[in-house]
Parts: sequence; C-alpha cells; structure tokens
Amino acid sequence: MKNKYTFLMIPPDHGPTRQFQVTLKGRRLVITGLCSLGLLVISLFSYTLYLSHTVGSQQAQLAAMVQLEQENEVKDQEIARLKEESLQVTQDISQIQELELKLMSILNLDPSATPSFSTTGTKSTASAGLSRGEAAPFASQAVISDPEQISHELNLLQDYYNLALAYQEEIEHTPSLAPLKIPLTVASEFGYRRNPFGGYSKEFHNGVDFPCDYGTEVYATAAGVVSVSGYDRVYGYLIEIDHGNGIETIYGHNSRLLAKVGDKVEKGDLIAYSGNSGRSTGSHLHYGARVNGKTVDPLQFTDFTKEQ
Repeated sequence: MKNKYTFLMIPPDHGPTRQFQVTLKGRRLVITGLCSLGLLVISLFSYTLYLSHTVGSQQAQLAAMVQLEQENEVKDQEIARLKEESLQVTQDISQIQELELKLMSILNLDPSATPSFSTTGTKSTASAGLSRGEAAPFASQAVISDPEQISHELNLLQDYYNLALAYQEEIEHTPSLAPLKIPLTVASEFGYRRNPFGGYSKEFHNGVDFPCDYGTEVYATAAGVVSVSGYDRVYGYLIEIDHGNGIETIYGHNSRLLAKVGDKVEKGDLIAYSGNSGRSTGSHLHYGARVNGKTVDPLQFTDFTKEQ
C-alpha cells in the first residue's frame, strides 16, 4: 500500500462509503492530465482573446471599407452628374455657335470678326428690339464657365435670333453695314463745316466723308432698289438706293458705277468703285442718308464712329 493512495468518498447521508485507490503512477497521470487541462484552458482563453482582438481589428477595417465604398459611390454619382453637365454644356455651346452663325448671316456680319450688333435704335419695330443699347451678348465675347450662365446666354441668343427672323426683311432694308470694307475714318462729319475749298464760310454737309484709295469697292449698306445712278455736278458719279420705309442712302464721288436704275440690290452687294468725281478735294466716298425725304446723319443706323 506504500505506492498507493486511497480516496474515501463518504456520502452526507451516512450511506455506504466508497474508496478508490490510486497508485503513484496514476497520481502522476492525474496531475499531468490536470496540468494539461489547465494549459489547454489557458490556451483556449488566449486564443479567444486573440480572436476577439482580430475580429475587432477586422471590424474597424470593414467599417473603413464600407465608408470608402460609400464615398466612392458619392464620387461616382458626382462624376456621372459632371459628365451629364459637361455633355449639356457642350450641346449648349454648339447651339450657341450655330445660332451665332445664323444671326450673323441675317445681320450680314463677318463671322471672322468679333461678333457684335451694328444695328442701332431707329424708329422701326425691328431696331427697337435689336438696338445699340441692346446688343445681343454673344457667348464668344466673354469667357463663360458656369453652365447656368451658358444656358442663360443660349436662351437670350435664341430670343434675339427669333426676333431677327421675325424682322429679317426690315433688318435687310436697314442700312447698318459700312459702305467700305476697310478701316473707316470720318474725314468730314454730318452737319455744318468750314468750306473745304477755302475761305471762312460754312456750309451744311449732308453726309459723312470716308477717305479711301481711288477705286476702293463700295457696297450697299442695305437691300433696296437703285433710284439714281448717274453723274451729278456736285457728287460726281452718284448712286442712290431706296430701301423702303422712307429710307434712302447716297453714295457719291465714285469713279465707276456698277448698279443701274431699277436694279434690286441686296445688303452688302458691290455697287460702285470710289473716286474723286464731282466737287471733291480728293479721293473719298461721300455717304449720306434720308428718312422720309429729310437728310439725316447716316451713322445713326450704325455703330461706326469718327475714331473707327
């Protein structure tokens, strides 16, 4: 019995007592088993702690990934909106350019030049809408980046285009073009001036004089019918055009006339070549206008100034 251990189990109700005998070797096995079990429990506890930490870290990463996905979704929506906005802007700009060309065609403006209205306020209904003070704001005259502003410019240009279409015939018969396609300088303005042939007397000048080289092309400033084409002792080789609505234009001191009486001319048609005929001190074009038979300053129909 030296190498054995006896375990007695005494029930609390004083029932039969039981005993177990364990050898020294068995005791070692029991102790070893208990230690192993303890190590297993410690290992499981440590592993549980590790898993808990790992899961917590992964949950943080998962939350970060979810946030990134949400941010990416927002950015994708913003990119899609910007693409749609960019497409709309491109379409609007294309329409603006198309309307500009159509409008410049109606107003006989040079597409290669900076777009601008030259028609100024007259007593007609058409010019009341397309006057000097209400020149249409072409989009190419300013740098525009705001889509709303581009849309506004498109709508405004569309309104002017519709107005131009409604009064196209009246616009065609309004003398708003320059009679010469050269940089203009006004040598003598409309109104009273000193006699250009000397002395201190004054005379009324019923037009404006544009200095130019002999033989410079002269163009009709509006559509109409040639009412006078011939030689005048004062204005030399002279052309007068009746544009209707009581408006007439005069082109004097030419060297050669191309349009004849009764010819229908369109706005911008070549009608003569400048010269020095008649009562003149040098090669130039005398350009005048009448409204309802009354002589008026022809520059009232245009934006051309003495400086230009």
